[in-house]
Amino acid sequence: MLRRLAAFCACSCVVSALCTLSACDSGESSSTASAGAPASGGGSGGVSATGGTGAQAGTPAGGGNAGAGAGGAAVGAGGVTSGGTGSVAGSGSGGMAGSSNGQTIVTDTMLDTEYAGWKKAHAQACSNGSWVVVKDGGVVSEGIGYGMLLAAGMNDQPLFDNLWKYYQDHLDKNGLMNWSVGLCDSPGNNNANAATDGDLDTAMALIQAAKRWPGGAYLASAQALTGKIAQFETEDCNGRRILKPGDVFGGCSDAGNPKINPSYFAPGYYKVFAHYFPDQAGTWTALTDGSYELFAIYQARMANLVPDWSKFDGSDWYGAGYSYDACRTPFRVAVDYDWSGEPRAQTFLKNIASWVDGHGGLPSAAQQQNSAFIGAFALAGSYDPSKFNTYMAAWLGAKSDDTPYFQGTLRVLYLLVAAGRFSSTL
Repeated sequence: MLRRLAAFCACSCVVSALCTLSACDSGESSSTASAGAPASGGGSGGVSATGGTGAQAGTPAGGGNAGAGAGGAAVGAGGVTSGGTGSVAGSGSGGMAGSSNGQTIVTDTMLDTEYAGWKKAHAQACSNGSWVVVKDGGVVSEGIGYGMLLAAGMNDQPLFDNLWKYYQDHLDKNGLMNWSVGLCDSPGNNNANAATDGDLDTAMALIQAAKRWPGGAYLASAQALTGKIAQFETEDCNGRRILKPGDVFGGCSDAGNPKINPSYFAPGYYKVFAHYFPDQAGTWTALTDGSYELFAIYQARMANLVPDWSKFDGSDWYGAGYSYDACRTPFRVAVDYDWSGEPRAQTFLKNIASWVDGHGGLPSAAQQQNSAFIGAFALAGSYDPSKFNTYMAAWLGAKSDDTPYFQGTLRVLYLLVAAGRFSSTL
């Protein structure tokens, strides 16, 4: 079985059960939609104190050009679409990098090309030296977190540092980034409050940065940030530790809006946080257990899928279906399985794959034909080499519109994971 993603790093070395970023730095170059599913992409948009899900991105402007030939990739206008018909073979020793006709599909060259296309389309410099990831003419903490993960994975320290600067320039009263900020706004607190997924991704990116670029303050910053997440964005609900969707709303403490977002759960990250910050380990271990309890509840009542939103106890939130929030969940769980071999993650991924196979396989089973959905389903196959190979070939051979920020950003992040360049750092 494919386990421990970090064992196949960018340098394509298989050196141990867990291969760190620093060990590989020297060789690196830089079916039917569920009820309520939106017609076009864009992601959750973030959260507000009143519980609104934020604005969805507009209708995609058009797809990139399909790559030609087996396993080929091409950068389209503002998006990236891959073509490929070859059977994909797994890396065979712990990584997720596939190959077609004996050649690695998710190559360093492919990642470099896709990352460059993403950066050109979605990242922008501000006049004060910070950088942003642009979503619908504005900035969300989700995008800053994704951008920092990509920059760490692609060894782009200048972009990483300048995205981190923007995060720090826009903190709310709890020391977490306001979830929605204007494009290149001046530093300050606009009282929009925080969104937990952006904070978690930023914290994980800081840990990856500390391993890749030693000697800075990245790890200390990560410890401070995870402490704030634990304090303000988690809570105990009837004996179960749950992840709130933000620092001022959701969960059992919010009687008027007791919802949570399963796609924010990041159990792979929790294990890393517990390892590096032992004083917080109790919170992260309890949150891991609580998250998997909720995943089991969701899959039992949704025929192996999960909802965009639920109540804090896992029960239905007004008919929420599997759409532009929930589509990220297989990615979150695949990361945990590939980093740790977590049995509960394997069960979750098997259930997702069972749903996909029962709805025509990939790419047709995906509720929307873009990488946010197809790519995450592909990663769900990581529990089994043959399944992963089949899913990766289907994803990379699909025509998918990845032009918008959300789809295009997740595409490159998922490819980073599939290539074995998304390290736990353990």
